[in-house]
Amino acid sequence: AIAGAPLTAPAMALGDPAGLGPLALENRGAAPVEVTLGATAAPVEPPPAGGTAYTIRRSYFTPEGLPVDPSRLAQGSRLVAVLEVAPLGEGGGRLIVTDPLPAGFEIDNPNLVSAGEIAGLDWLGGLEGAEMAEFRQDRFSAAVTWDSADPFRLAYRLRAVTPGQFSHPAATVEDMYRPERRGWTGAGNVEITR
Repeated sequence: AIAGAPLTAPAMALGDPAGLGPLALENRGAAPVEVTLGATAAPVEPPPAGGTAYTIRRSYFTPEGLPVDPSRLAQGSRLVAVLEVAPLGEGGGRLIVTDPLPAGFEIDNPNLVSAGEIAGLDWLGGLEGAEMAEFRQDRFSAAVTWDSADPFRLAYRLRAVTPGQFSHPAATVEDMYRPERRGWTGAGNVEITR
């Protein structure tokens, strides 16, 4: 029983924890009962950039190579997103790099990471080839096997298409088989003007 009322289902949602006081949980049977409590929540403020085994940095540039602040852009602006991942030590791994797009953006040319169309982007220098790259409606993802202590870079093209104010989620890097080895950028906000 919870708060004196018998449980009628194996799982129970208790609602908003802000409105809950202390709850008594009791076993009214003769045999021991295993109980699992779980809680989920979203942080009030996004966590700052950090990492346990990697750092990841996200930068935006014009197609000509000039740095761009993505917090305020005009509709129709074309950008090149550059993700730089640096290991914090030795170890290597099979990595997934994910960059969620703010609403209002869309990926412009999925061929850049696979070295399809990089004409005019010589300023990028050496980019790492991804073993797999996905260009989804809401994110860019790439798989990279990396055994070096040196950093690597990935890039893709995107465009500001929808006016409005949007959240800019953090980009992440994570070892596929050791998820405790990861890194993330800070989050922010984006405004696309007409």
